[in-house]
Amino acid sequence: MRDAAAPAVPVTAEEFAKLLTRASSKLSIPLSPSGRASLARFLAELDLWRGKVNLTGRLSAEDLAIHALESVAAASLIARGARVVDIGSGGGFPAIPIAAVRPDVAMTMVEPRRRKAAFLRHAARTLGLESARVIEVTVESISAGPFSVATSRALGELAGRLGRAPFLEPDGLLLAWTSDPDGLAAGLSGAFRLESVLPLPGAERRAVAAFRRV
Repeated sequence: MRDAAAPAVPVTAEEFAKLLTRASSKLSIPLSPSGRASLARFLAELDLWRGKVNLTGRLSAEDLAIHALESVAAASLIARGARVVDIGSGGGFPAIPIAAVRPDVAMTMVEPRRRKAAFLRHAARTLGLESARVIEVTVESISAGPFSVATSRALGELAGRLGRAPFLEPDGLLLAWTSDPDGLAAGLSGAFRLESVLPLPGAERRAVAAFRRV
């Protein structure tokens, strides 16, 4: 059943393109025409699927557009040609938007829940993301790698579940979308050091915290 806060009729890619245009201008997050088209198509598929699968919770179409832009806001922190693992990909943030605007990046999405993993594979095929793949495992069971970058948004108990992140290169980068960088840094202190914090435009507390594995 579609979430009560979501629109009864799925939002089209054209409508999402307009929302992205307005939001990118308001938040000063640059977006190329091709990037906007890819993100709009992704969000339209996400909105269609979430009518049957709980992918996003109570988010409006405007919220989804902002989530997409907040995902790509940190893409510049990822080195060219990096091997990236996105932990707990769920509805595709930040993995799909990053892969859409950074085709040079090899993106592996980690999602243990079958129906969400099915959506992620569908989205990657629909957008033609040839360097993106999905593995259905928990973060504790990741055997692929080593990866140069890990990303995560809204993964509960991130510090405890990551452990020493053996799937990351020895000096690998962790990008975490969070409202409490200092608290997360304290939890990760045994395995990571906080390197920088990128405030997200238009958000009072949300930021992307960059950690380096030690």
